[in-house]
Amino acid sequence: MDSTTSPDPTQDVKAPSTSGGAINMDWAFEQSPDCIKIMGGDGSLQAMNRNGQCAMEIDDFNAVKGELWPAFWPASARPKLAAAMARALRGESGHFNAFCPTAKGTPKWWDVLVTPIMGSDGKVANLLTVSRDITEVHRAVEQQLELAARLKFALEVAQFGEWDLDLETLAVTRTLRHDQCFGYTEAAPAWTVDIMLEHVHPADRARVHAALLAAFDGSQPVRFEARVVWPDSSIHWISSHGSLFRNIDSDGRADRLIGFVCDITERMRTTEALENASRNKDEFLAMLAHELRNPLAPISAAAQILTMGRADAALTRKAGAIIERQARHMNRLLDDLLDTSRVTHGLVALNMTRLDLKRVVAEAIEQARPMIEDCRHRFTVRLDPAPAFVMGDDKRLVQVVANLLNNAAKYTPRGGNLALEVACDGATARITVTDDGIGMAPDTLGKAFELFSQAARSSDRATGGLGLGLALVKSLVERHRGAVSAQSGGKGCGSQLVVTLPLLAAQARMAPSRQDKADAAPVDGALCLLIVDDNRDAAETLGMVLGAMGHDIHVAFGGHDALARVAAIRPDACLLDVGLPDMNGYELARRLRALPATRDAAMIAITGYGSKSDREHSAGAGIGHHLTKPVDTDQLSRLLAQITAKA
Repeated sequence: MDSTTSPDPTQDVKAPSTSGGAINMDWAFEQSPDCIKIMGGDGSLQAMNRNGQCAMEIDDFNAVKGELWPAFWPASARPKLAAAMARALRGESGHFNAFCPTAKGTPKWWDVLVTPIMGSDGKVANLLTVSRDITEVHRAVEQQLELAARLKFALEVAQFGEWDLDLETLAVTRTLRHDQCFGYTEAAPAWTVDIMLEHVHPADRARVHAALLAAFDGSQPVRFEARVVWPDSSIHWISSHGSLFRNIDSDGRADRLIGFVCDITERMRTTEALENASRNKDEFLAMLAHELRNPLAPISAAAQILTMGRADAALTRKAGAIIERQARHMNRLLDDLLDTSRVTHGLVALNMTRLDLKRVVAEAIEQARPMIEDCRHRFTVRLDPAPAFVMGDDKRLVQVVANLLNNAAKYTPRGGNLALEVACDGATARITVTDDGIGMAPDTLGKAFELFSQAARSSDRATGGLGLGLALVKSLVERHRGAVSAQSGGKGCGSQLVVTLPLLAAQARMAPSRQDKADAAPVDGALCLLIVDDNRDAAETLGMVLGAMGHDIHVAFGGHDALARVAAIRPDACLLDVGLPDMNGYELARRLRALPATRDAAMIAITGYGSKSDREHSAGAGIGHHLTKPVDTDQLSRLLAQITAKA
């Protein structure tokens, strides 16, 4: 070798000769697909194979020869590199993985081994580094990690728990979310297939066990939905899916069963609710058809009588009356159906005004009274003496209370007890309707106000109606920013329906306005009123309403009773029912006019008869005002205010 030529750094490597089949080290150096470098102990580059130069995208090695190898690496990788070189300088091997771009900036990851090259003196003379391009492997690992992270995120979002069953040991590893599906807030202390089966509802246990056995022998994947019993004894639903994980052992069998589980309780409850709603709808449509056929039968029969042409005048009138009456009944049914649809879909505009809730209740009582009386129920009313003013639609709130009363009357056996109470509590008015009727089972309480949900009916449908009243109540009350609820001790224990409405804040604390004083006849303009009606409930209820307005109320239940009491009472006005048993209201009015105590009293007829001739009879008897039942409490209040003004 010429003395001016640089020594070959590979001379320190004890390369064997080719004799005896040994591999030439120079040939192996150049043929290796990895990047092989020989460096000085300080890390200066001395030699690099051609494949390595290609991998590092170095066009001319002489341009970088002698430069320090660590300078090629990013700062983040240099601590690893320094540690590997230090080990090699101690005579050991150093290893690390790190990122380093090529000379042309191509990003690459490398698996690097640094080993010492020993000199003839047994000391480290140079360093040999083998850098393998693992960019594709690293990218695949990164993708796998990203997929795993995405899967973990998806499972968390979907609230899926993971489980992994070792088919040899039957040990189960699982996530916390898995245990939460079985009712644990923290990881369960132990878990096996047997423990899992113990948590499954007894009615579903055999089916779940069979699904697992089928998965164990590879005949089908795990797939089941079942009920599980939580530690607090509550019942929930889970769904589980899994399949064999084919890490094949020496016997050719899969050794793991991996799957997921999620809580589907809410889904099952929603499904059950939808199925119940669909069933209720079908039952409602069947009932609607029944209700519409009922009036059609007499209408059809009456029409046949008329078309036969042999009916006399009396029979013709009777047939016509039947058709008219049944047509009105059908019209009411259809009105109820359409009204409920419009209200529940928010298509009804409310005429919101300031209302005295007690007057609303009084009008509703009058509307519901016929059914209450027909059923011979005992009916009591309790009104809070405090003002109860609300913002609402008069017609619709009357409809709400009347529906509650009609519902109570309908589902209370004949001769039962009904009660209505109006109470004020701070900023809220509460209307409570109580009955001792058929009551409601606990599982039906929450459905009482749902559309198409009805109490069990007898086959003869004796109570009639479409059963839409409470659904209508709920929609209307919510439109008034109120709430409605139902309570019952169970079947046969009666029911209590409660409506709460927001009181007008100012009116809950202040006296009525001037207009309210004129409308409601307050205490400072109170009248002494005599109510005469043989229907005790009607007389007492009207008395309660007028008493709540501030009037002095006296009630008589017959004509002779009234005549005996007027001298002591000296009423300002007499409210007379025309159909009294001992004498009619016209005769009573004439006799009252003849008495000094009532000669100048206002006479008001309150009756179910409202024809022109009825009004003429009233006028002829000296009755100045004729009101028809159910009495309009607003109209009556204004009339009493006029009487007060004249007094």
